[in-house]
Amino acid sequence: MENIETIVSDLKKINNIIIKKNAPLSNYTTLKTGGPAAILAIPSSISALKEMLLITRGLKKYIIGNGSNLLLPDSGLRGIVIRLSRGINDFECDGRKVVVGGGTLIQPLIRKLSNLGLSGLEFAIGIPAATGGAIAMNMGALGSEIGDLIEYVEIIDASGKKWKLCKADMKFSYRKSHIHDCIIVSACLKMRYKSEKDIKKKIAEYLAWRKQNQPISVPSAGSVFKNPKDVPAGKLIDMAGLKGLRIGGAEVSKKHANFIINLGDARTSDIKAIIRKVRTIIKEKFKVNLEIELVDSGQLNMLS
Repeated sequence: MENIETIVSDLKKINNIIIKKNAPLSNYTTLKTGGPAAILAIPSSISALKEMLLITRGLKKYIIGNGSNLLLPDSGLRGIVIRLSRGINDFECDGRKVVVGGGTLIQPLIRKLSNLGLSGLEFAIGIPAATGGAIAMNMGALGSEIGDLIEYVEIIDASGKKWKLCKADMKFSYRKSHIHDCIIVSACLKMRYKSEKDIKKKIAEYLAWRKQNQPISVPSAGSVFKNPKDVPAGKLIDMAGLKGLRIGGAEVSKKHANFIINLGDARTSDIKAIIRKVRTIIKEKFKVNLEIELVDSGQLNMLS
């Protein structure tokens, strides 16, 4: 990277953007691990994002939302990390169609939709994701996926040009979409009408289920492994007697075996060591290759 001081100085001249140098990524992931980002940029408008892309053209950029599904290296990231969470969060409603910014947090969005009598996203209650990241990985739970609600998304490419992608363009599949080398800045979701009372009842039921069955009060990144076709990953890990397996400051949750939790001082290397051990044992015992659901730095959406 060229002179970091010059880049930071130029970026700080942009309105509606926060720029931090050597920012600990552990502050921006739900697992609370990850080393420093050489430069962290948090734009709060699309115009600021476009201006930033123009200034940093040719430099490697990593795109993150709310950091809820990320496993970032202890050594940090040398490029520019662009965080959309809490930044680009516009909201427009036209009947059943809702257009939201890519940085919109899913939890307050669900609450806002419920107040409008709009249903469809309740399954995601308790998932600390931002809309853009949730769409990029086709966030799903309890038999539903966010891809089912998408009408279109608007993206910005590395040159700052804005494009619209329809649902078919995104080729949604299990925890995956065909969105890469771009930034999701907005999405149109098509909801269903339902009574506010019924929506809020369902939200309460789902949230109670999560509190009872998942370790939502401690740092984690949600489900670590994709569910195999026949038996859920958590059940396989439980059957192998791996609940409570601990390496360093990381542990396989005793409440839900497909969660790895940070007990307070975990490093990404601890979590990766647990992942390797769990995959090895499950392969030996059940002849099943567990696929990782978490996204590491090599899989992050990037621009250059």
